[in-house]
Amino acid sequence: MKLRHGLIAVLVLSLSALMMSACIWQLRRGLERSAQLEAEKAMAAVAPAPVELADVPATGGTRRVQVQGEFEPTRQVLLDNQTRDGQFGYRVWTVLQSGGQSLLVDRGWVAGKADRLSRPEWLTPSGSVTLVGRWSALPRAGWATTGNPCPVTDWPVRMTYPDAADLRCALGMQLLPGLLRLDPTSDHGFARSTVSYGLPPERHFGYAGQWAGLTLALWILTWIVWSRRER
Repeated sequence: MKLRHGLIAVLVLSLSALMMSACIWQLRRGLERSAQLEAEKAMAAVAPAPVELADVPATGGTRRVQVQGEFEPTRQVLLDNQTRDGQFGYRVWTVLQSGGQSLLVDRGWVAGKADRLSRPEWLTPSGSVTLVGRWSALPRAGWATTGNPCPVTDWPVRMTYPDAADLRCALGMQLLPGLLRLDPTSDHGFARSTVSYGLPPERHFGYAGQWAGLTLALWILTWIVWSRRER
């Protein structure tokens, strides 16, 4: 009997530790996301600084920048499974080239077609363009993803949260690290938002509350069962 009680206690404590760890992680993510959004809000009020393409990643996402270059129109990436106002679509990623450097630009969201075999259509200007945006790290999925195509023979290519190696393999070129997110006010883009990739802070706080609630429910249930057994 004592052994069984001991095993139950270990199980309850282990589950509680796991759930509280998840609660604390979600709280931390919510606070980090709140700070990130506040920084982006302040950044949007600052005039963009003209920089050379090779210097964009050096800004570390701390300020808006203005860059010049030419789009590479033949090889473009569609970030798959992106919704906007409840509608399915993609984010268009186009390579910008200048002075022997290549940087990936997130030009915004376009609606998808009901037929998954069909790709959306959009215009990519030729010649020199001037873009305003903010450098950021490549977005990551909440869960690990696999299966991005490489090599690619059919363009534009659909990809699911590719990392730098996926992009280098698919595009066949060396890219500067990160991604330039085009401002909503900049030309040559599609539907955009000032909010960066990621869940809103409220969602993280909500998840934290759920984990805390589950932990409390576990302890209440354990206490009830234990009390009945003692009686």
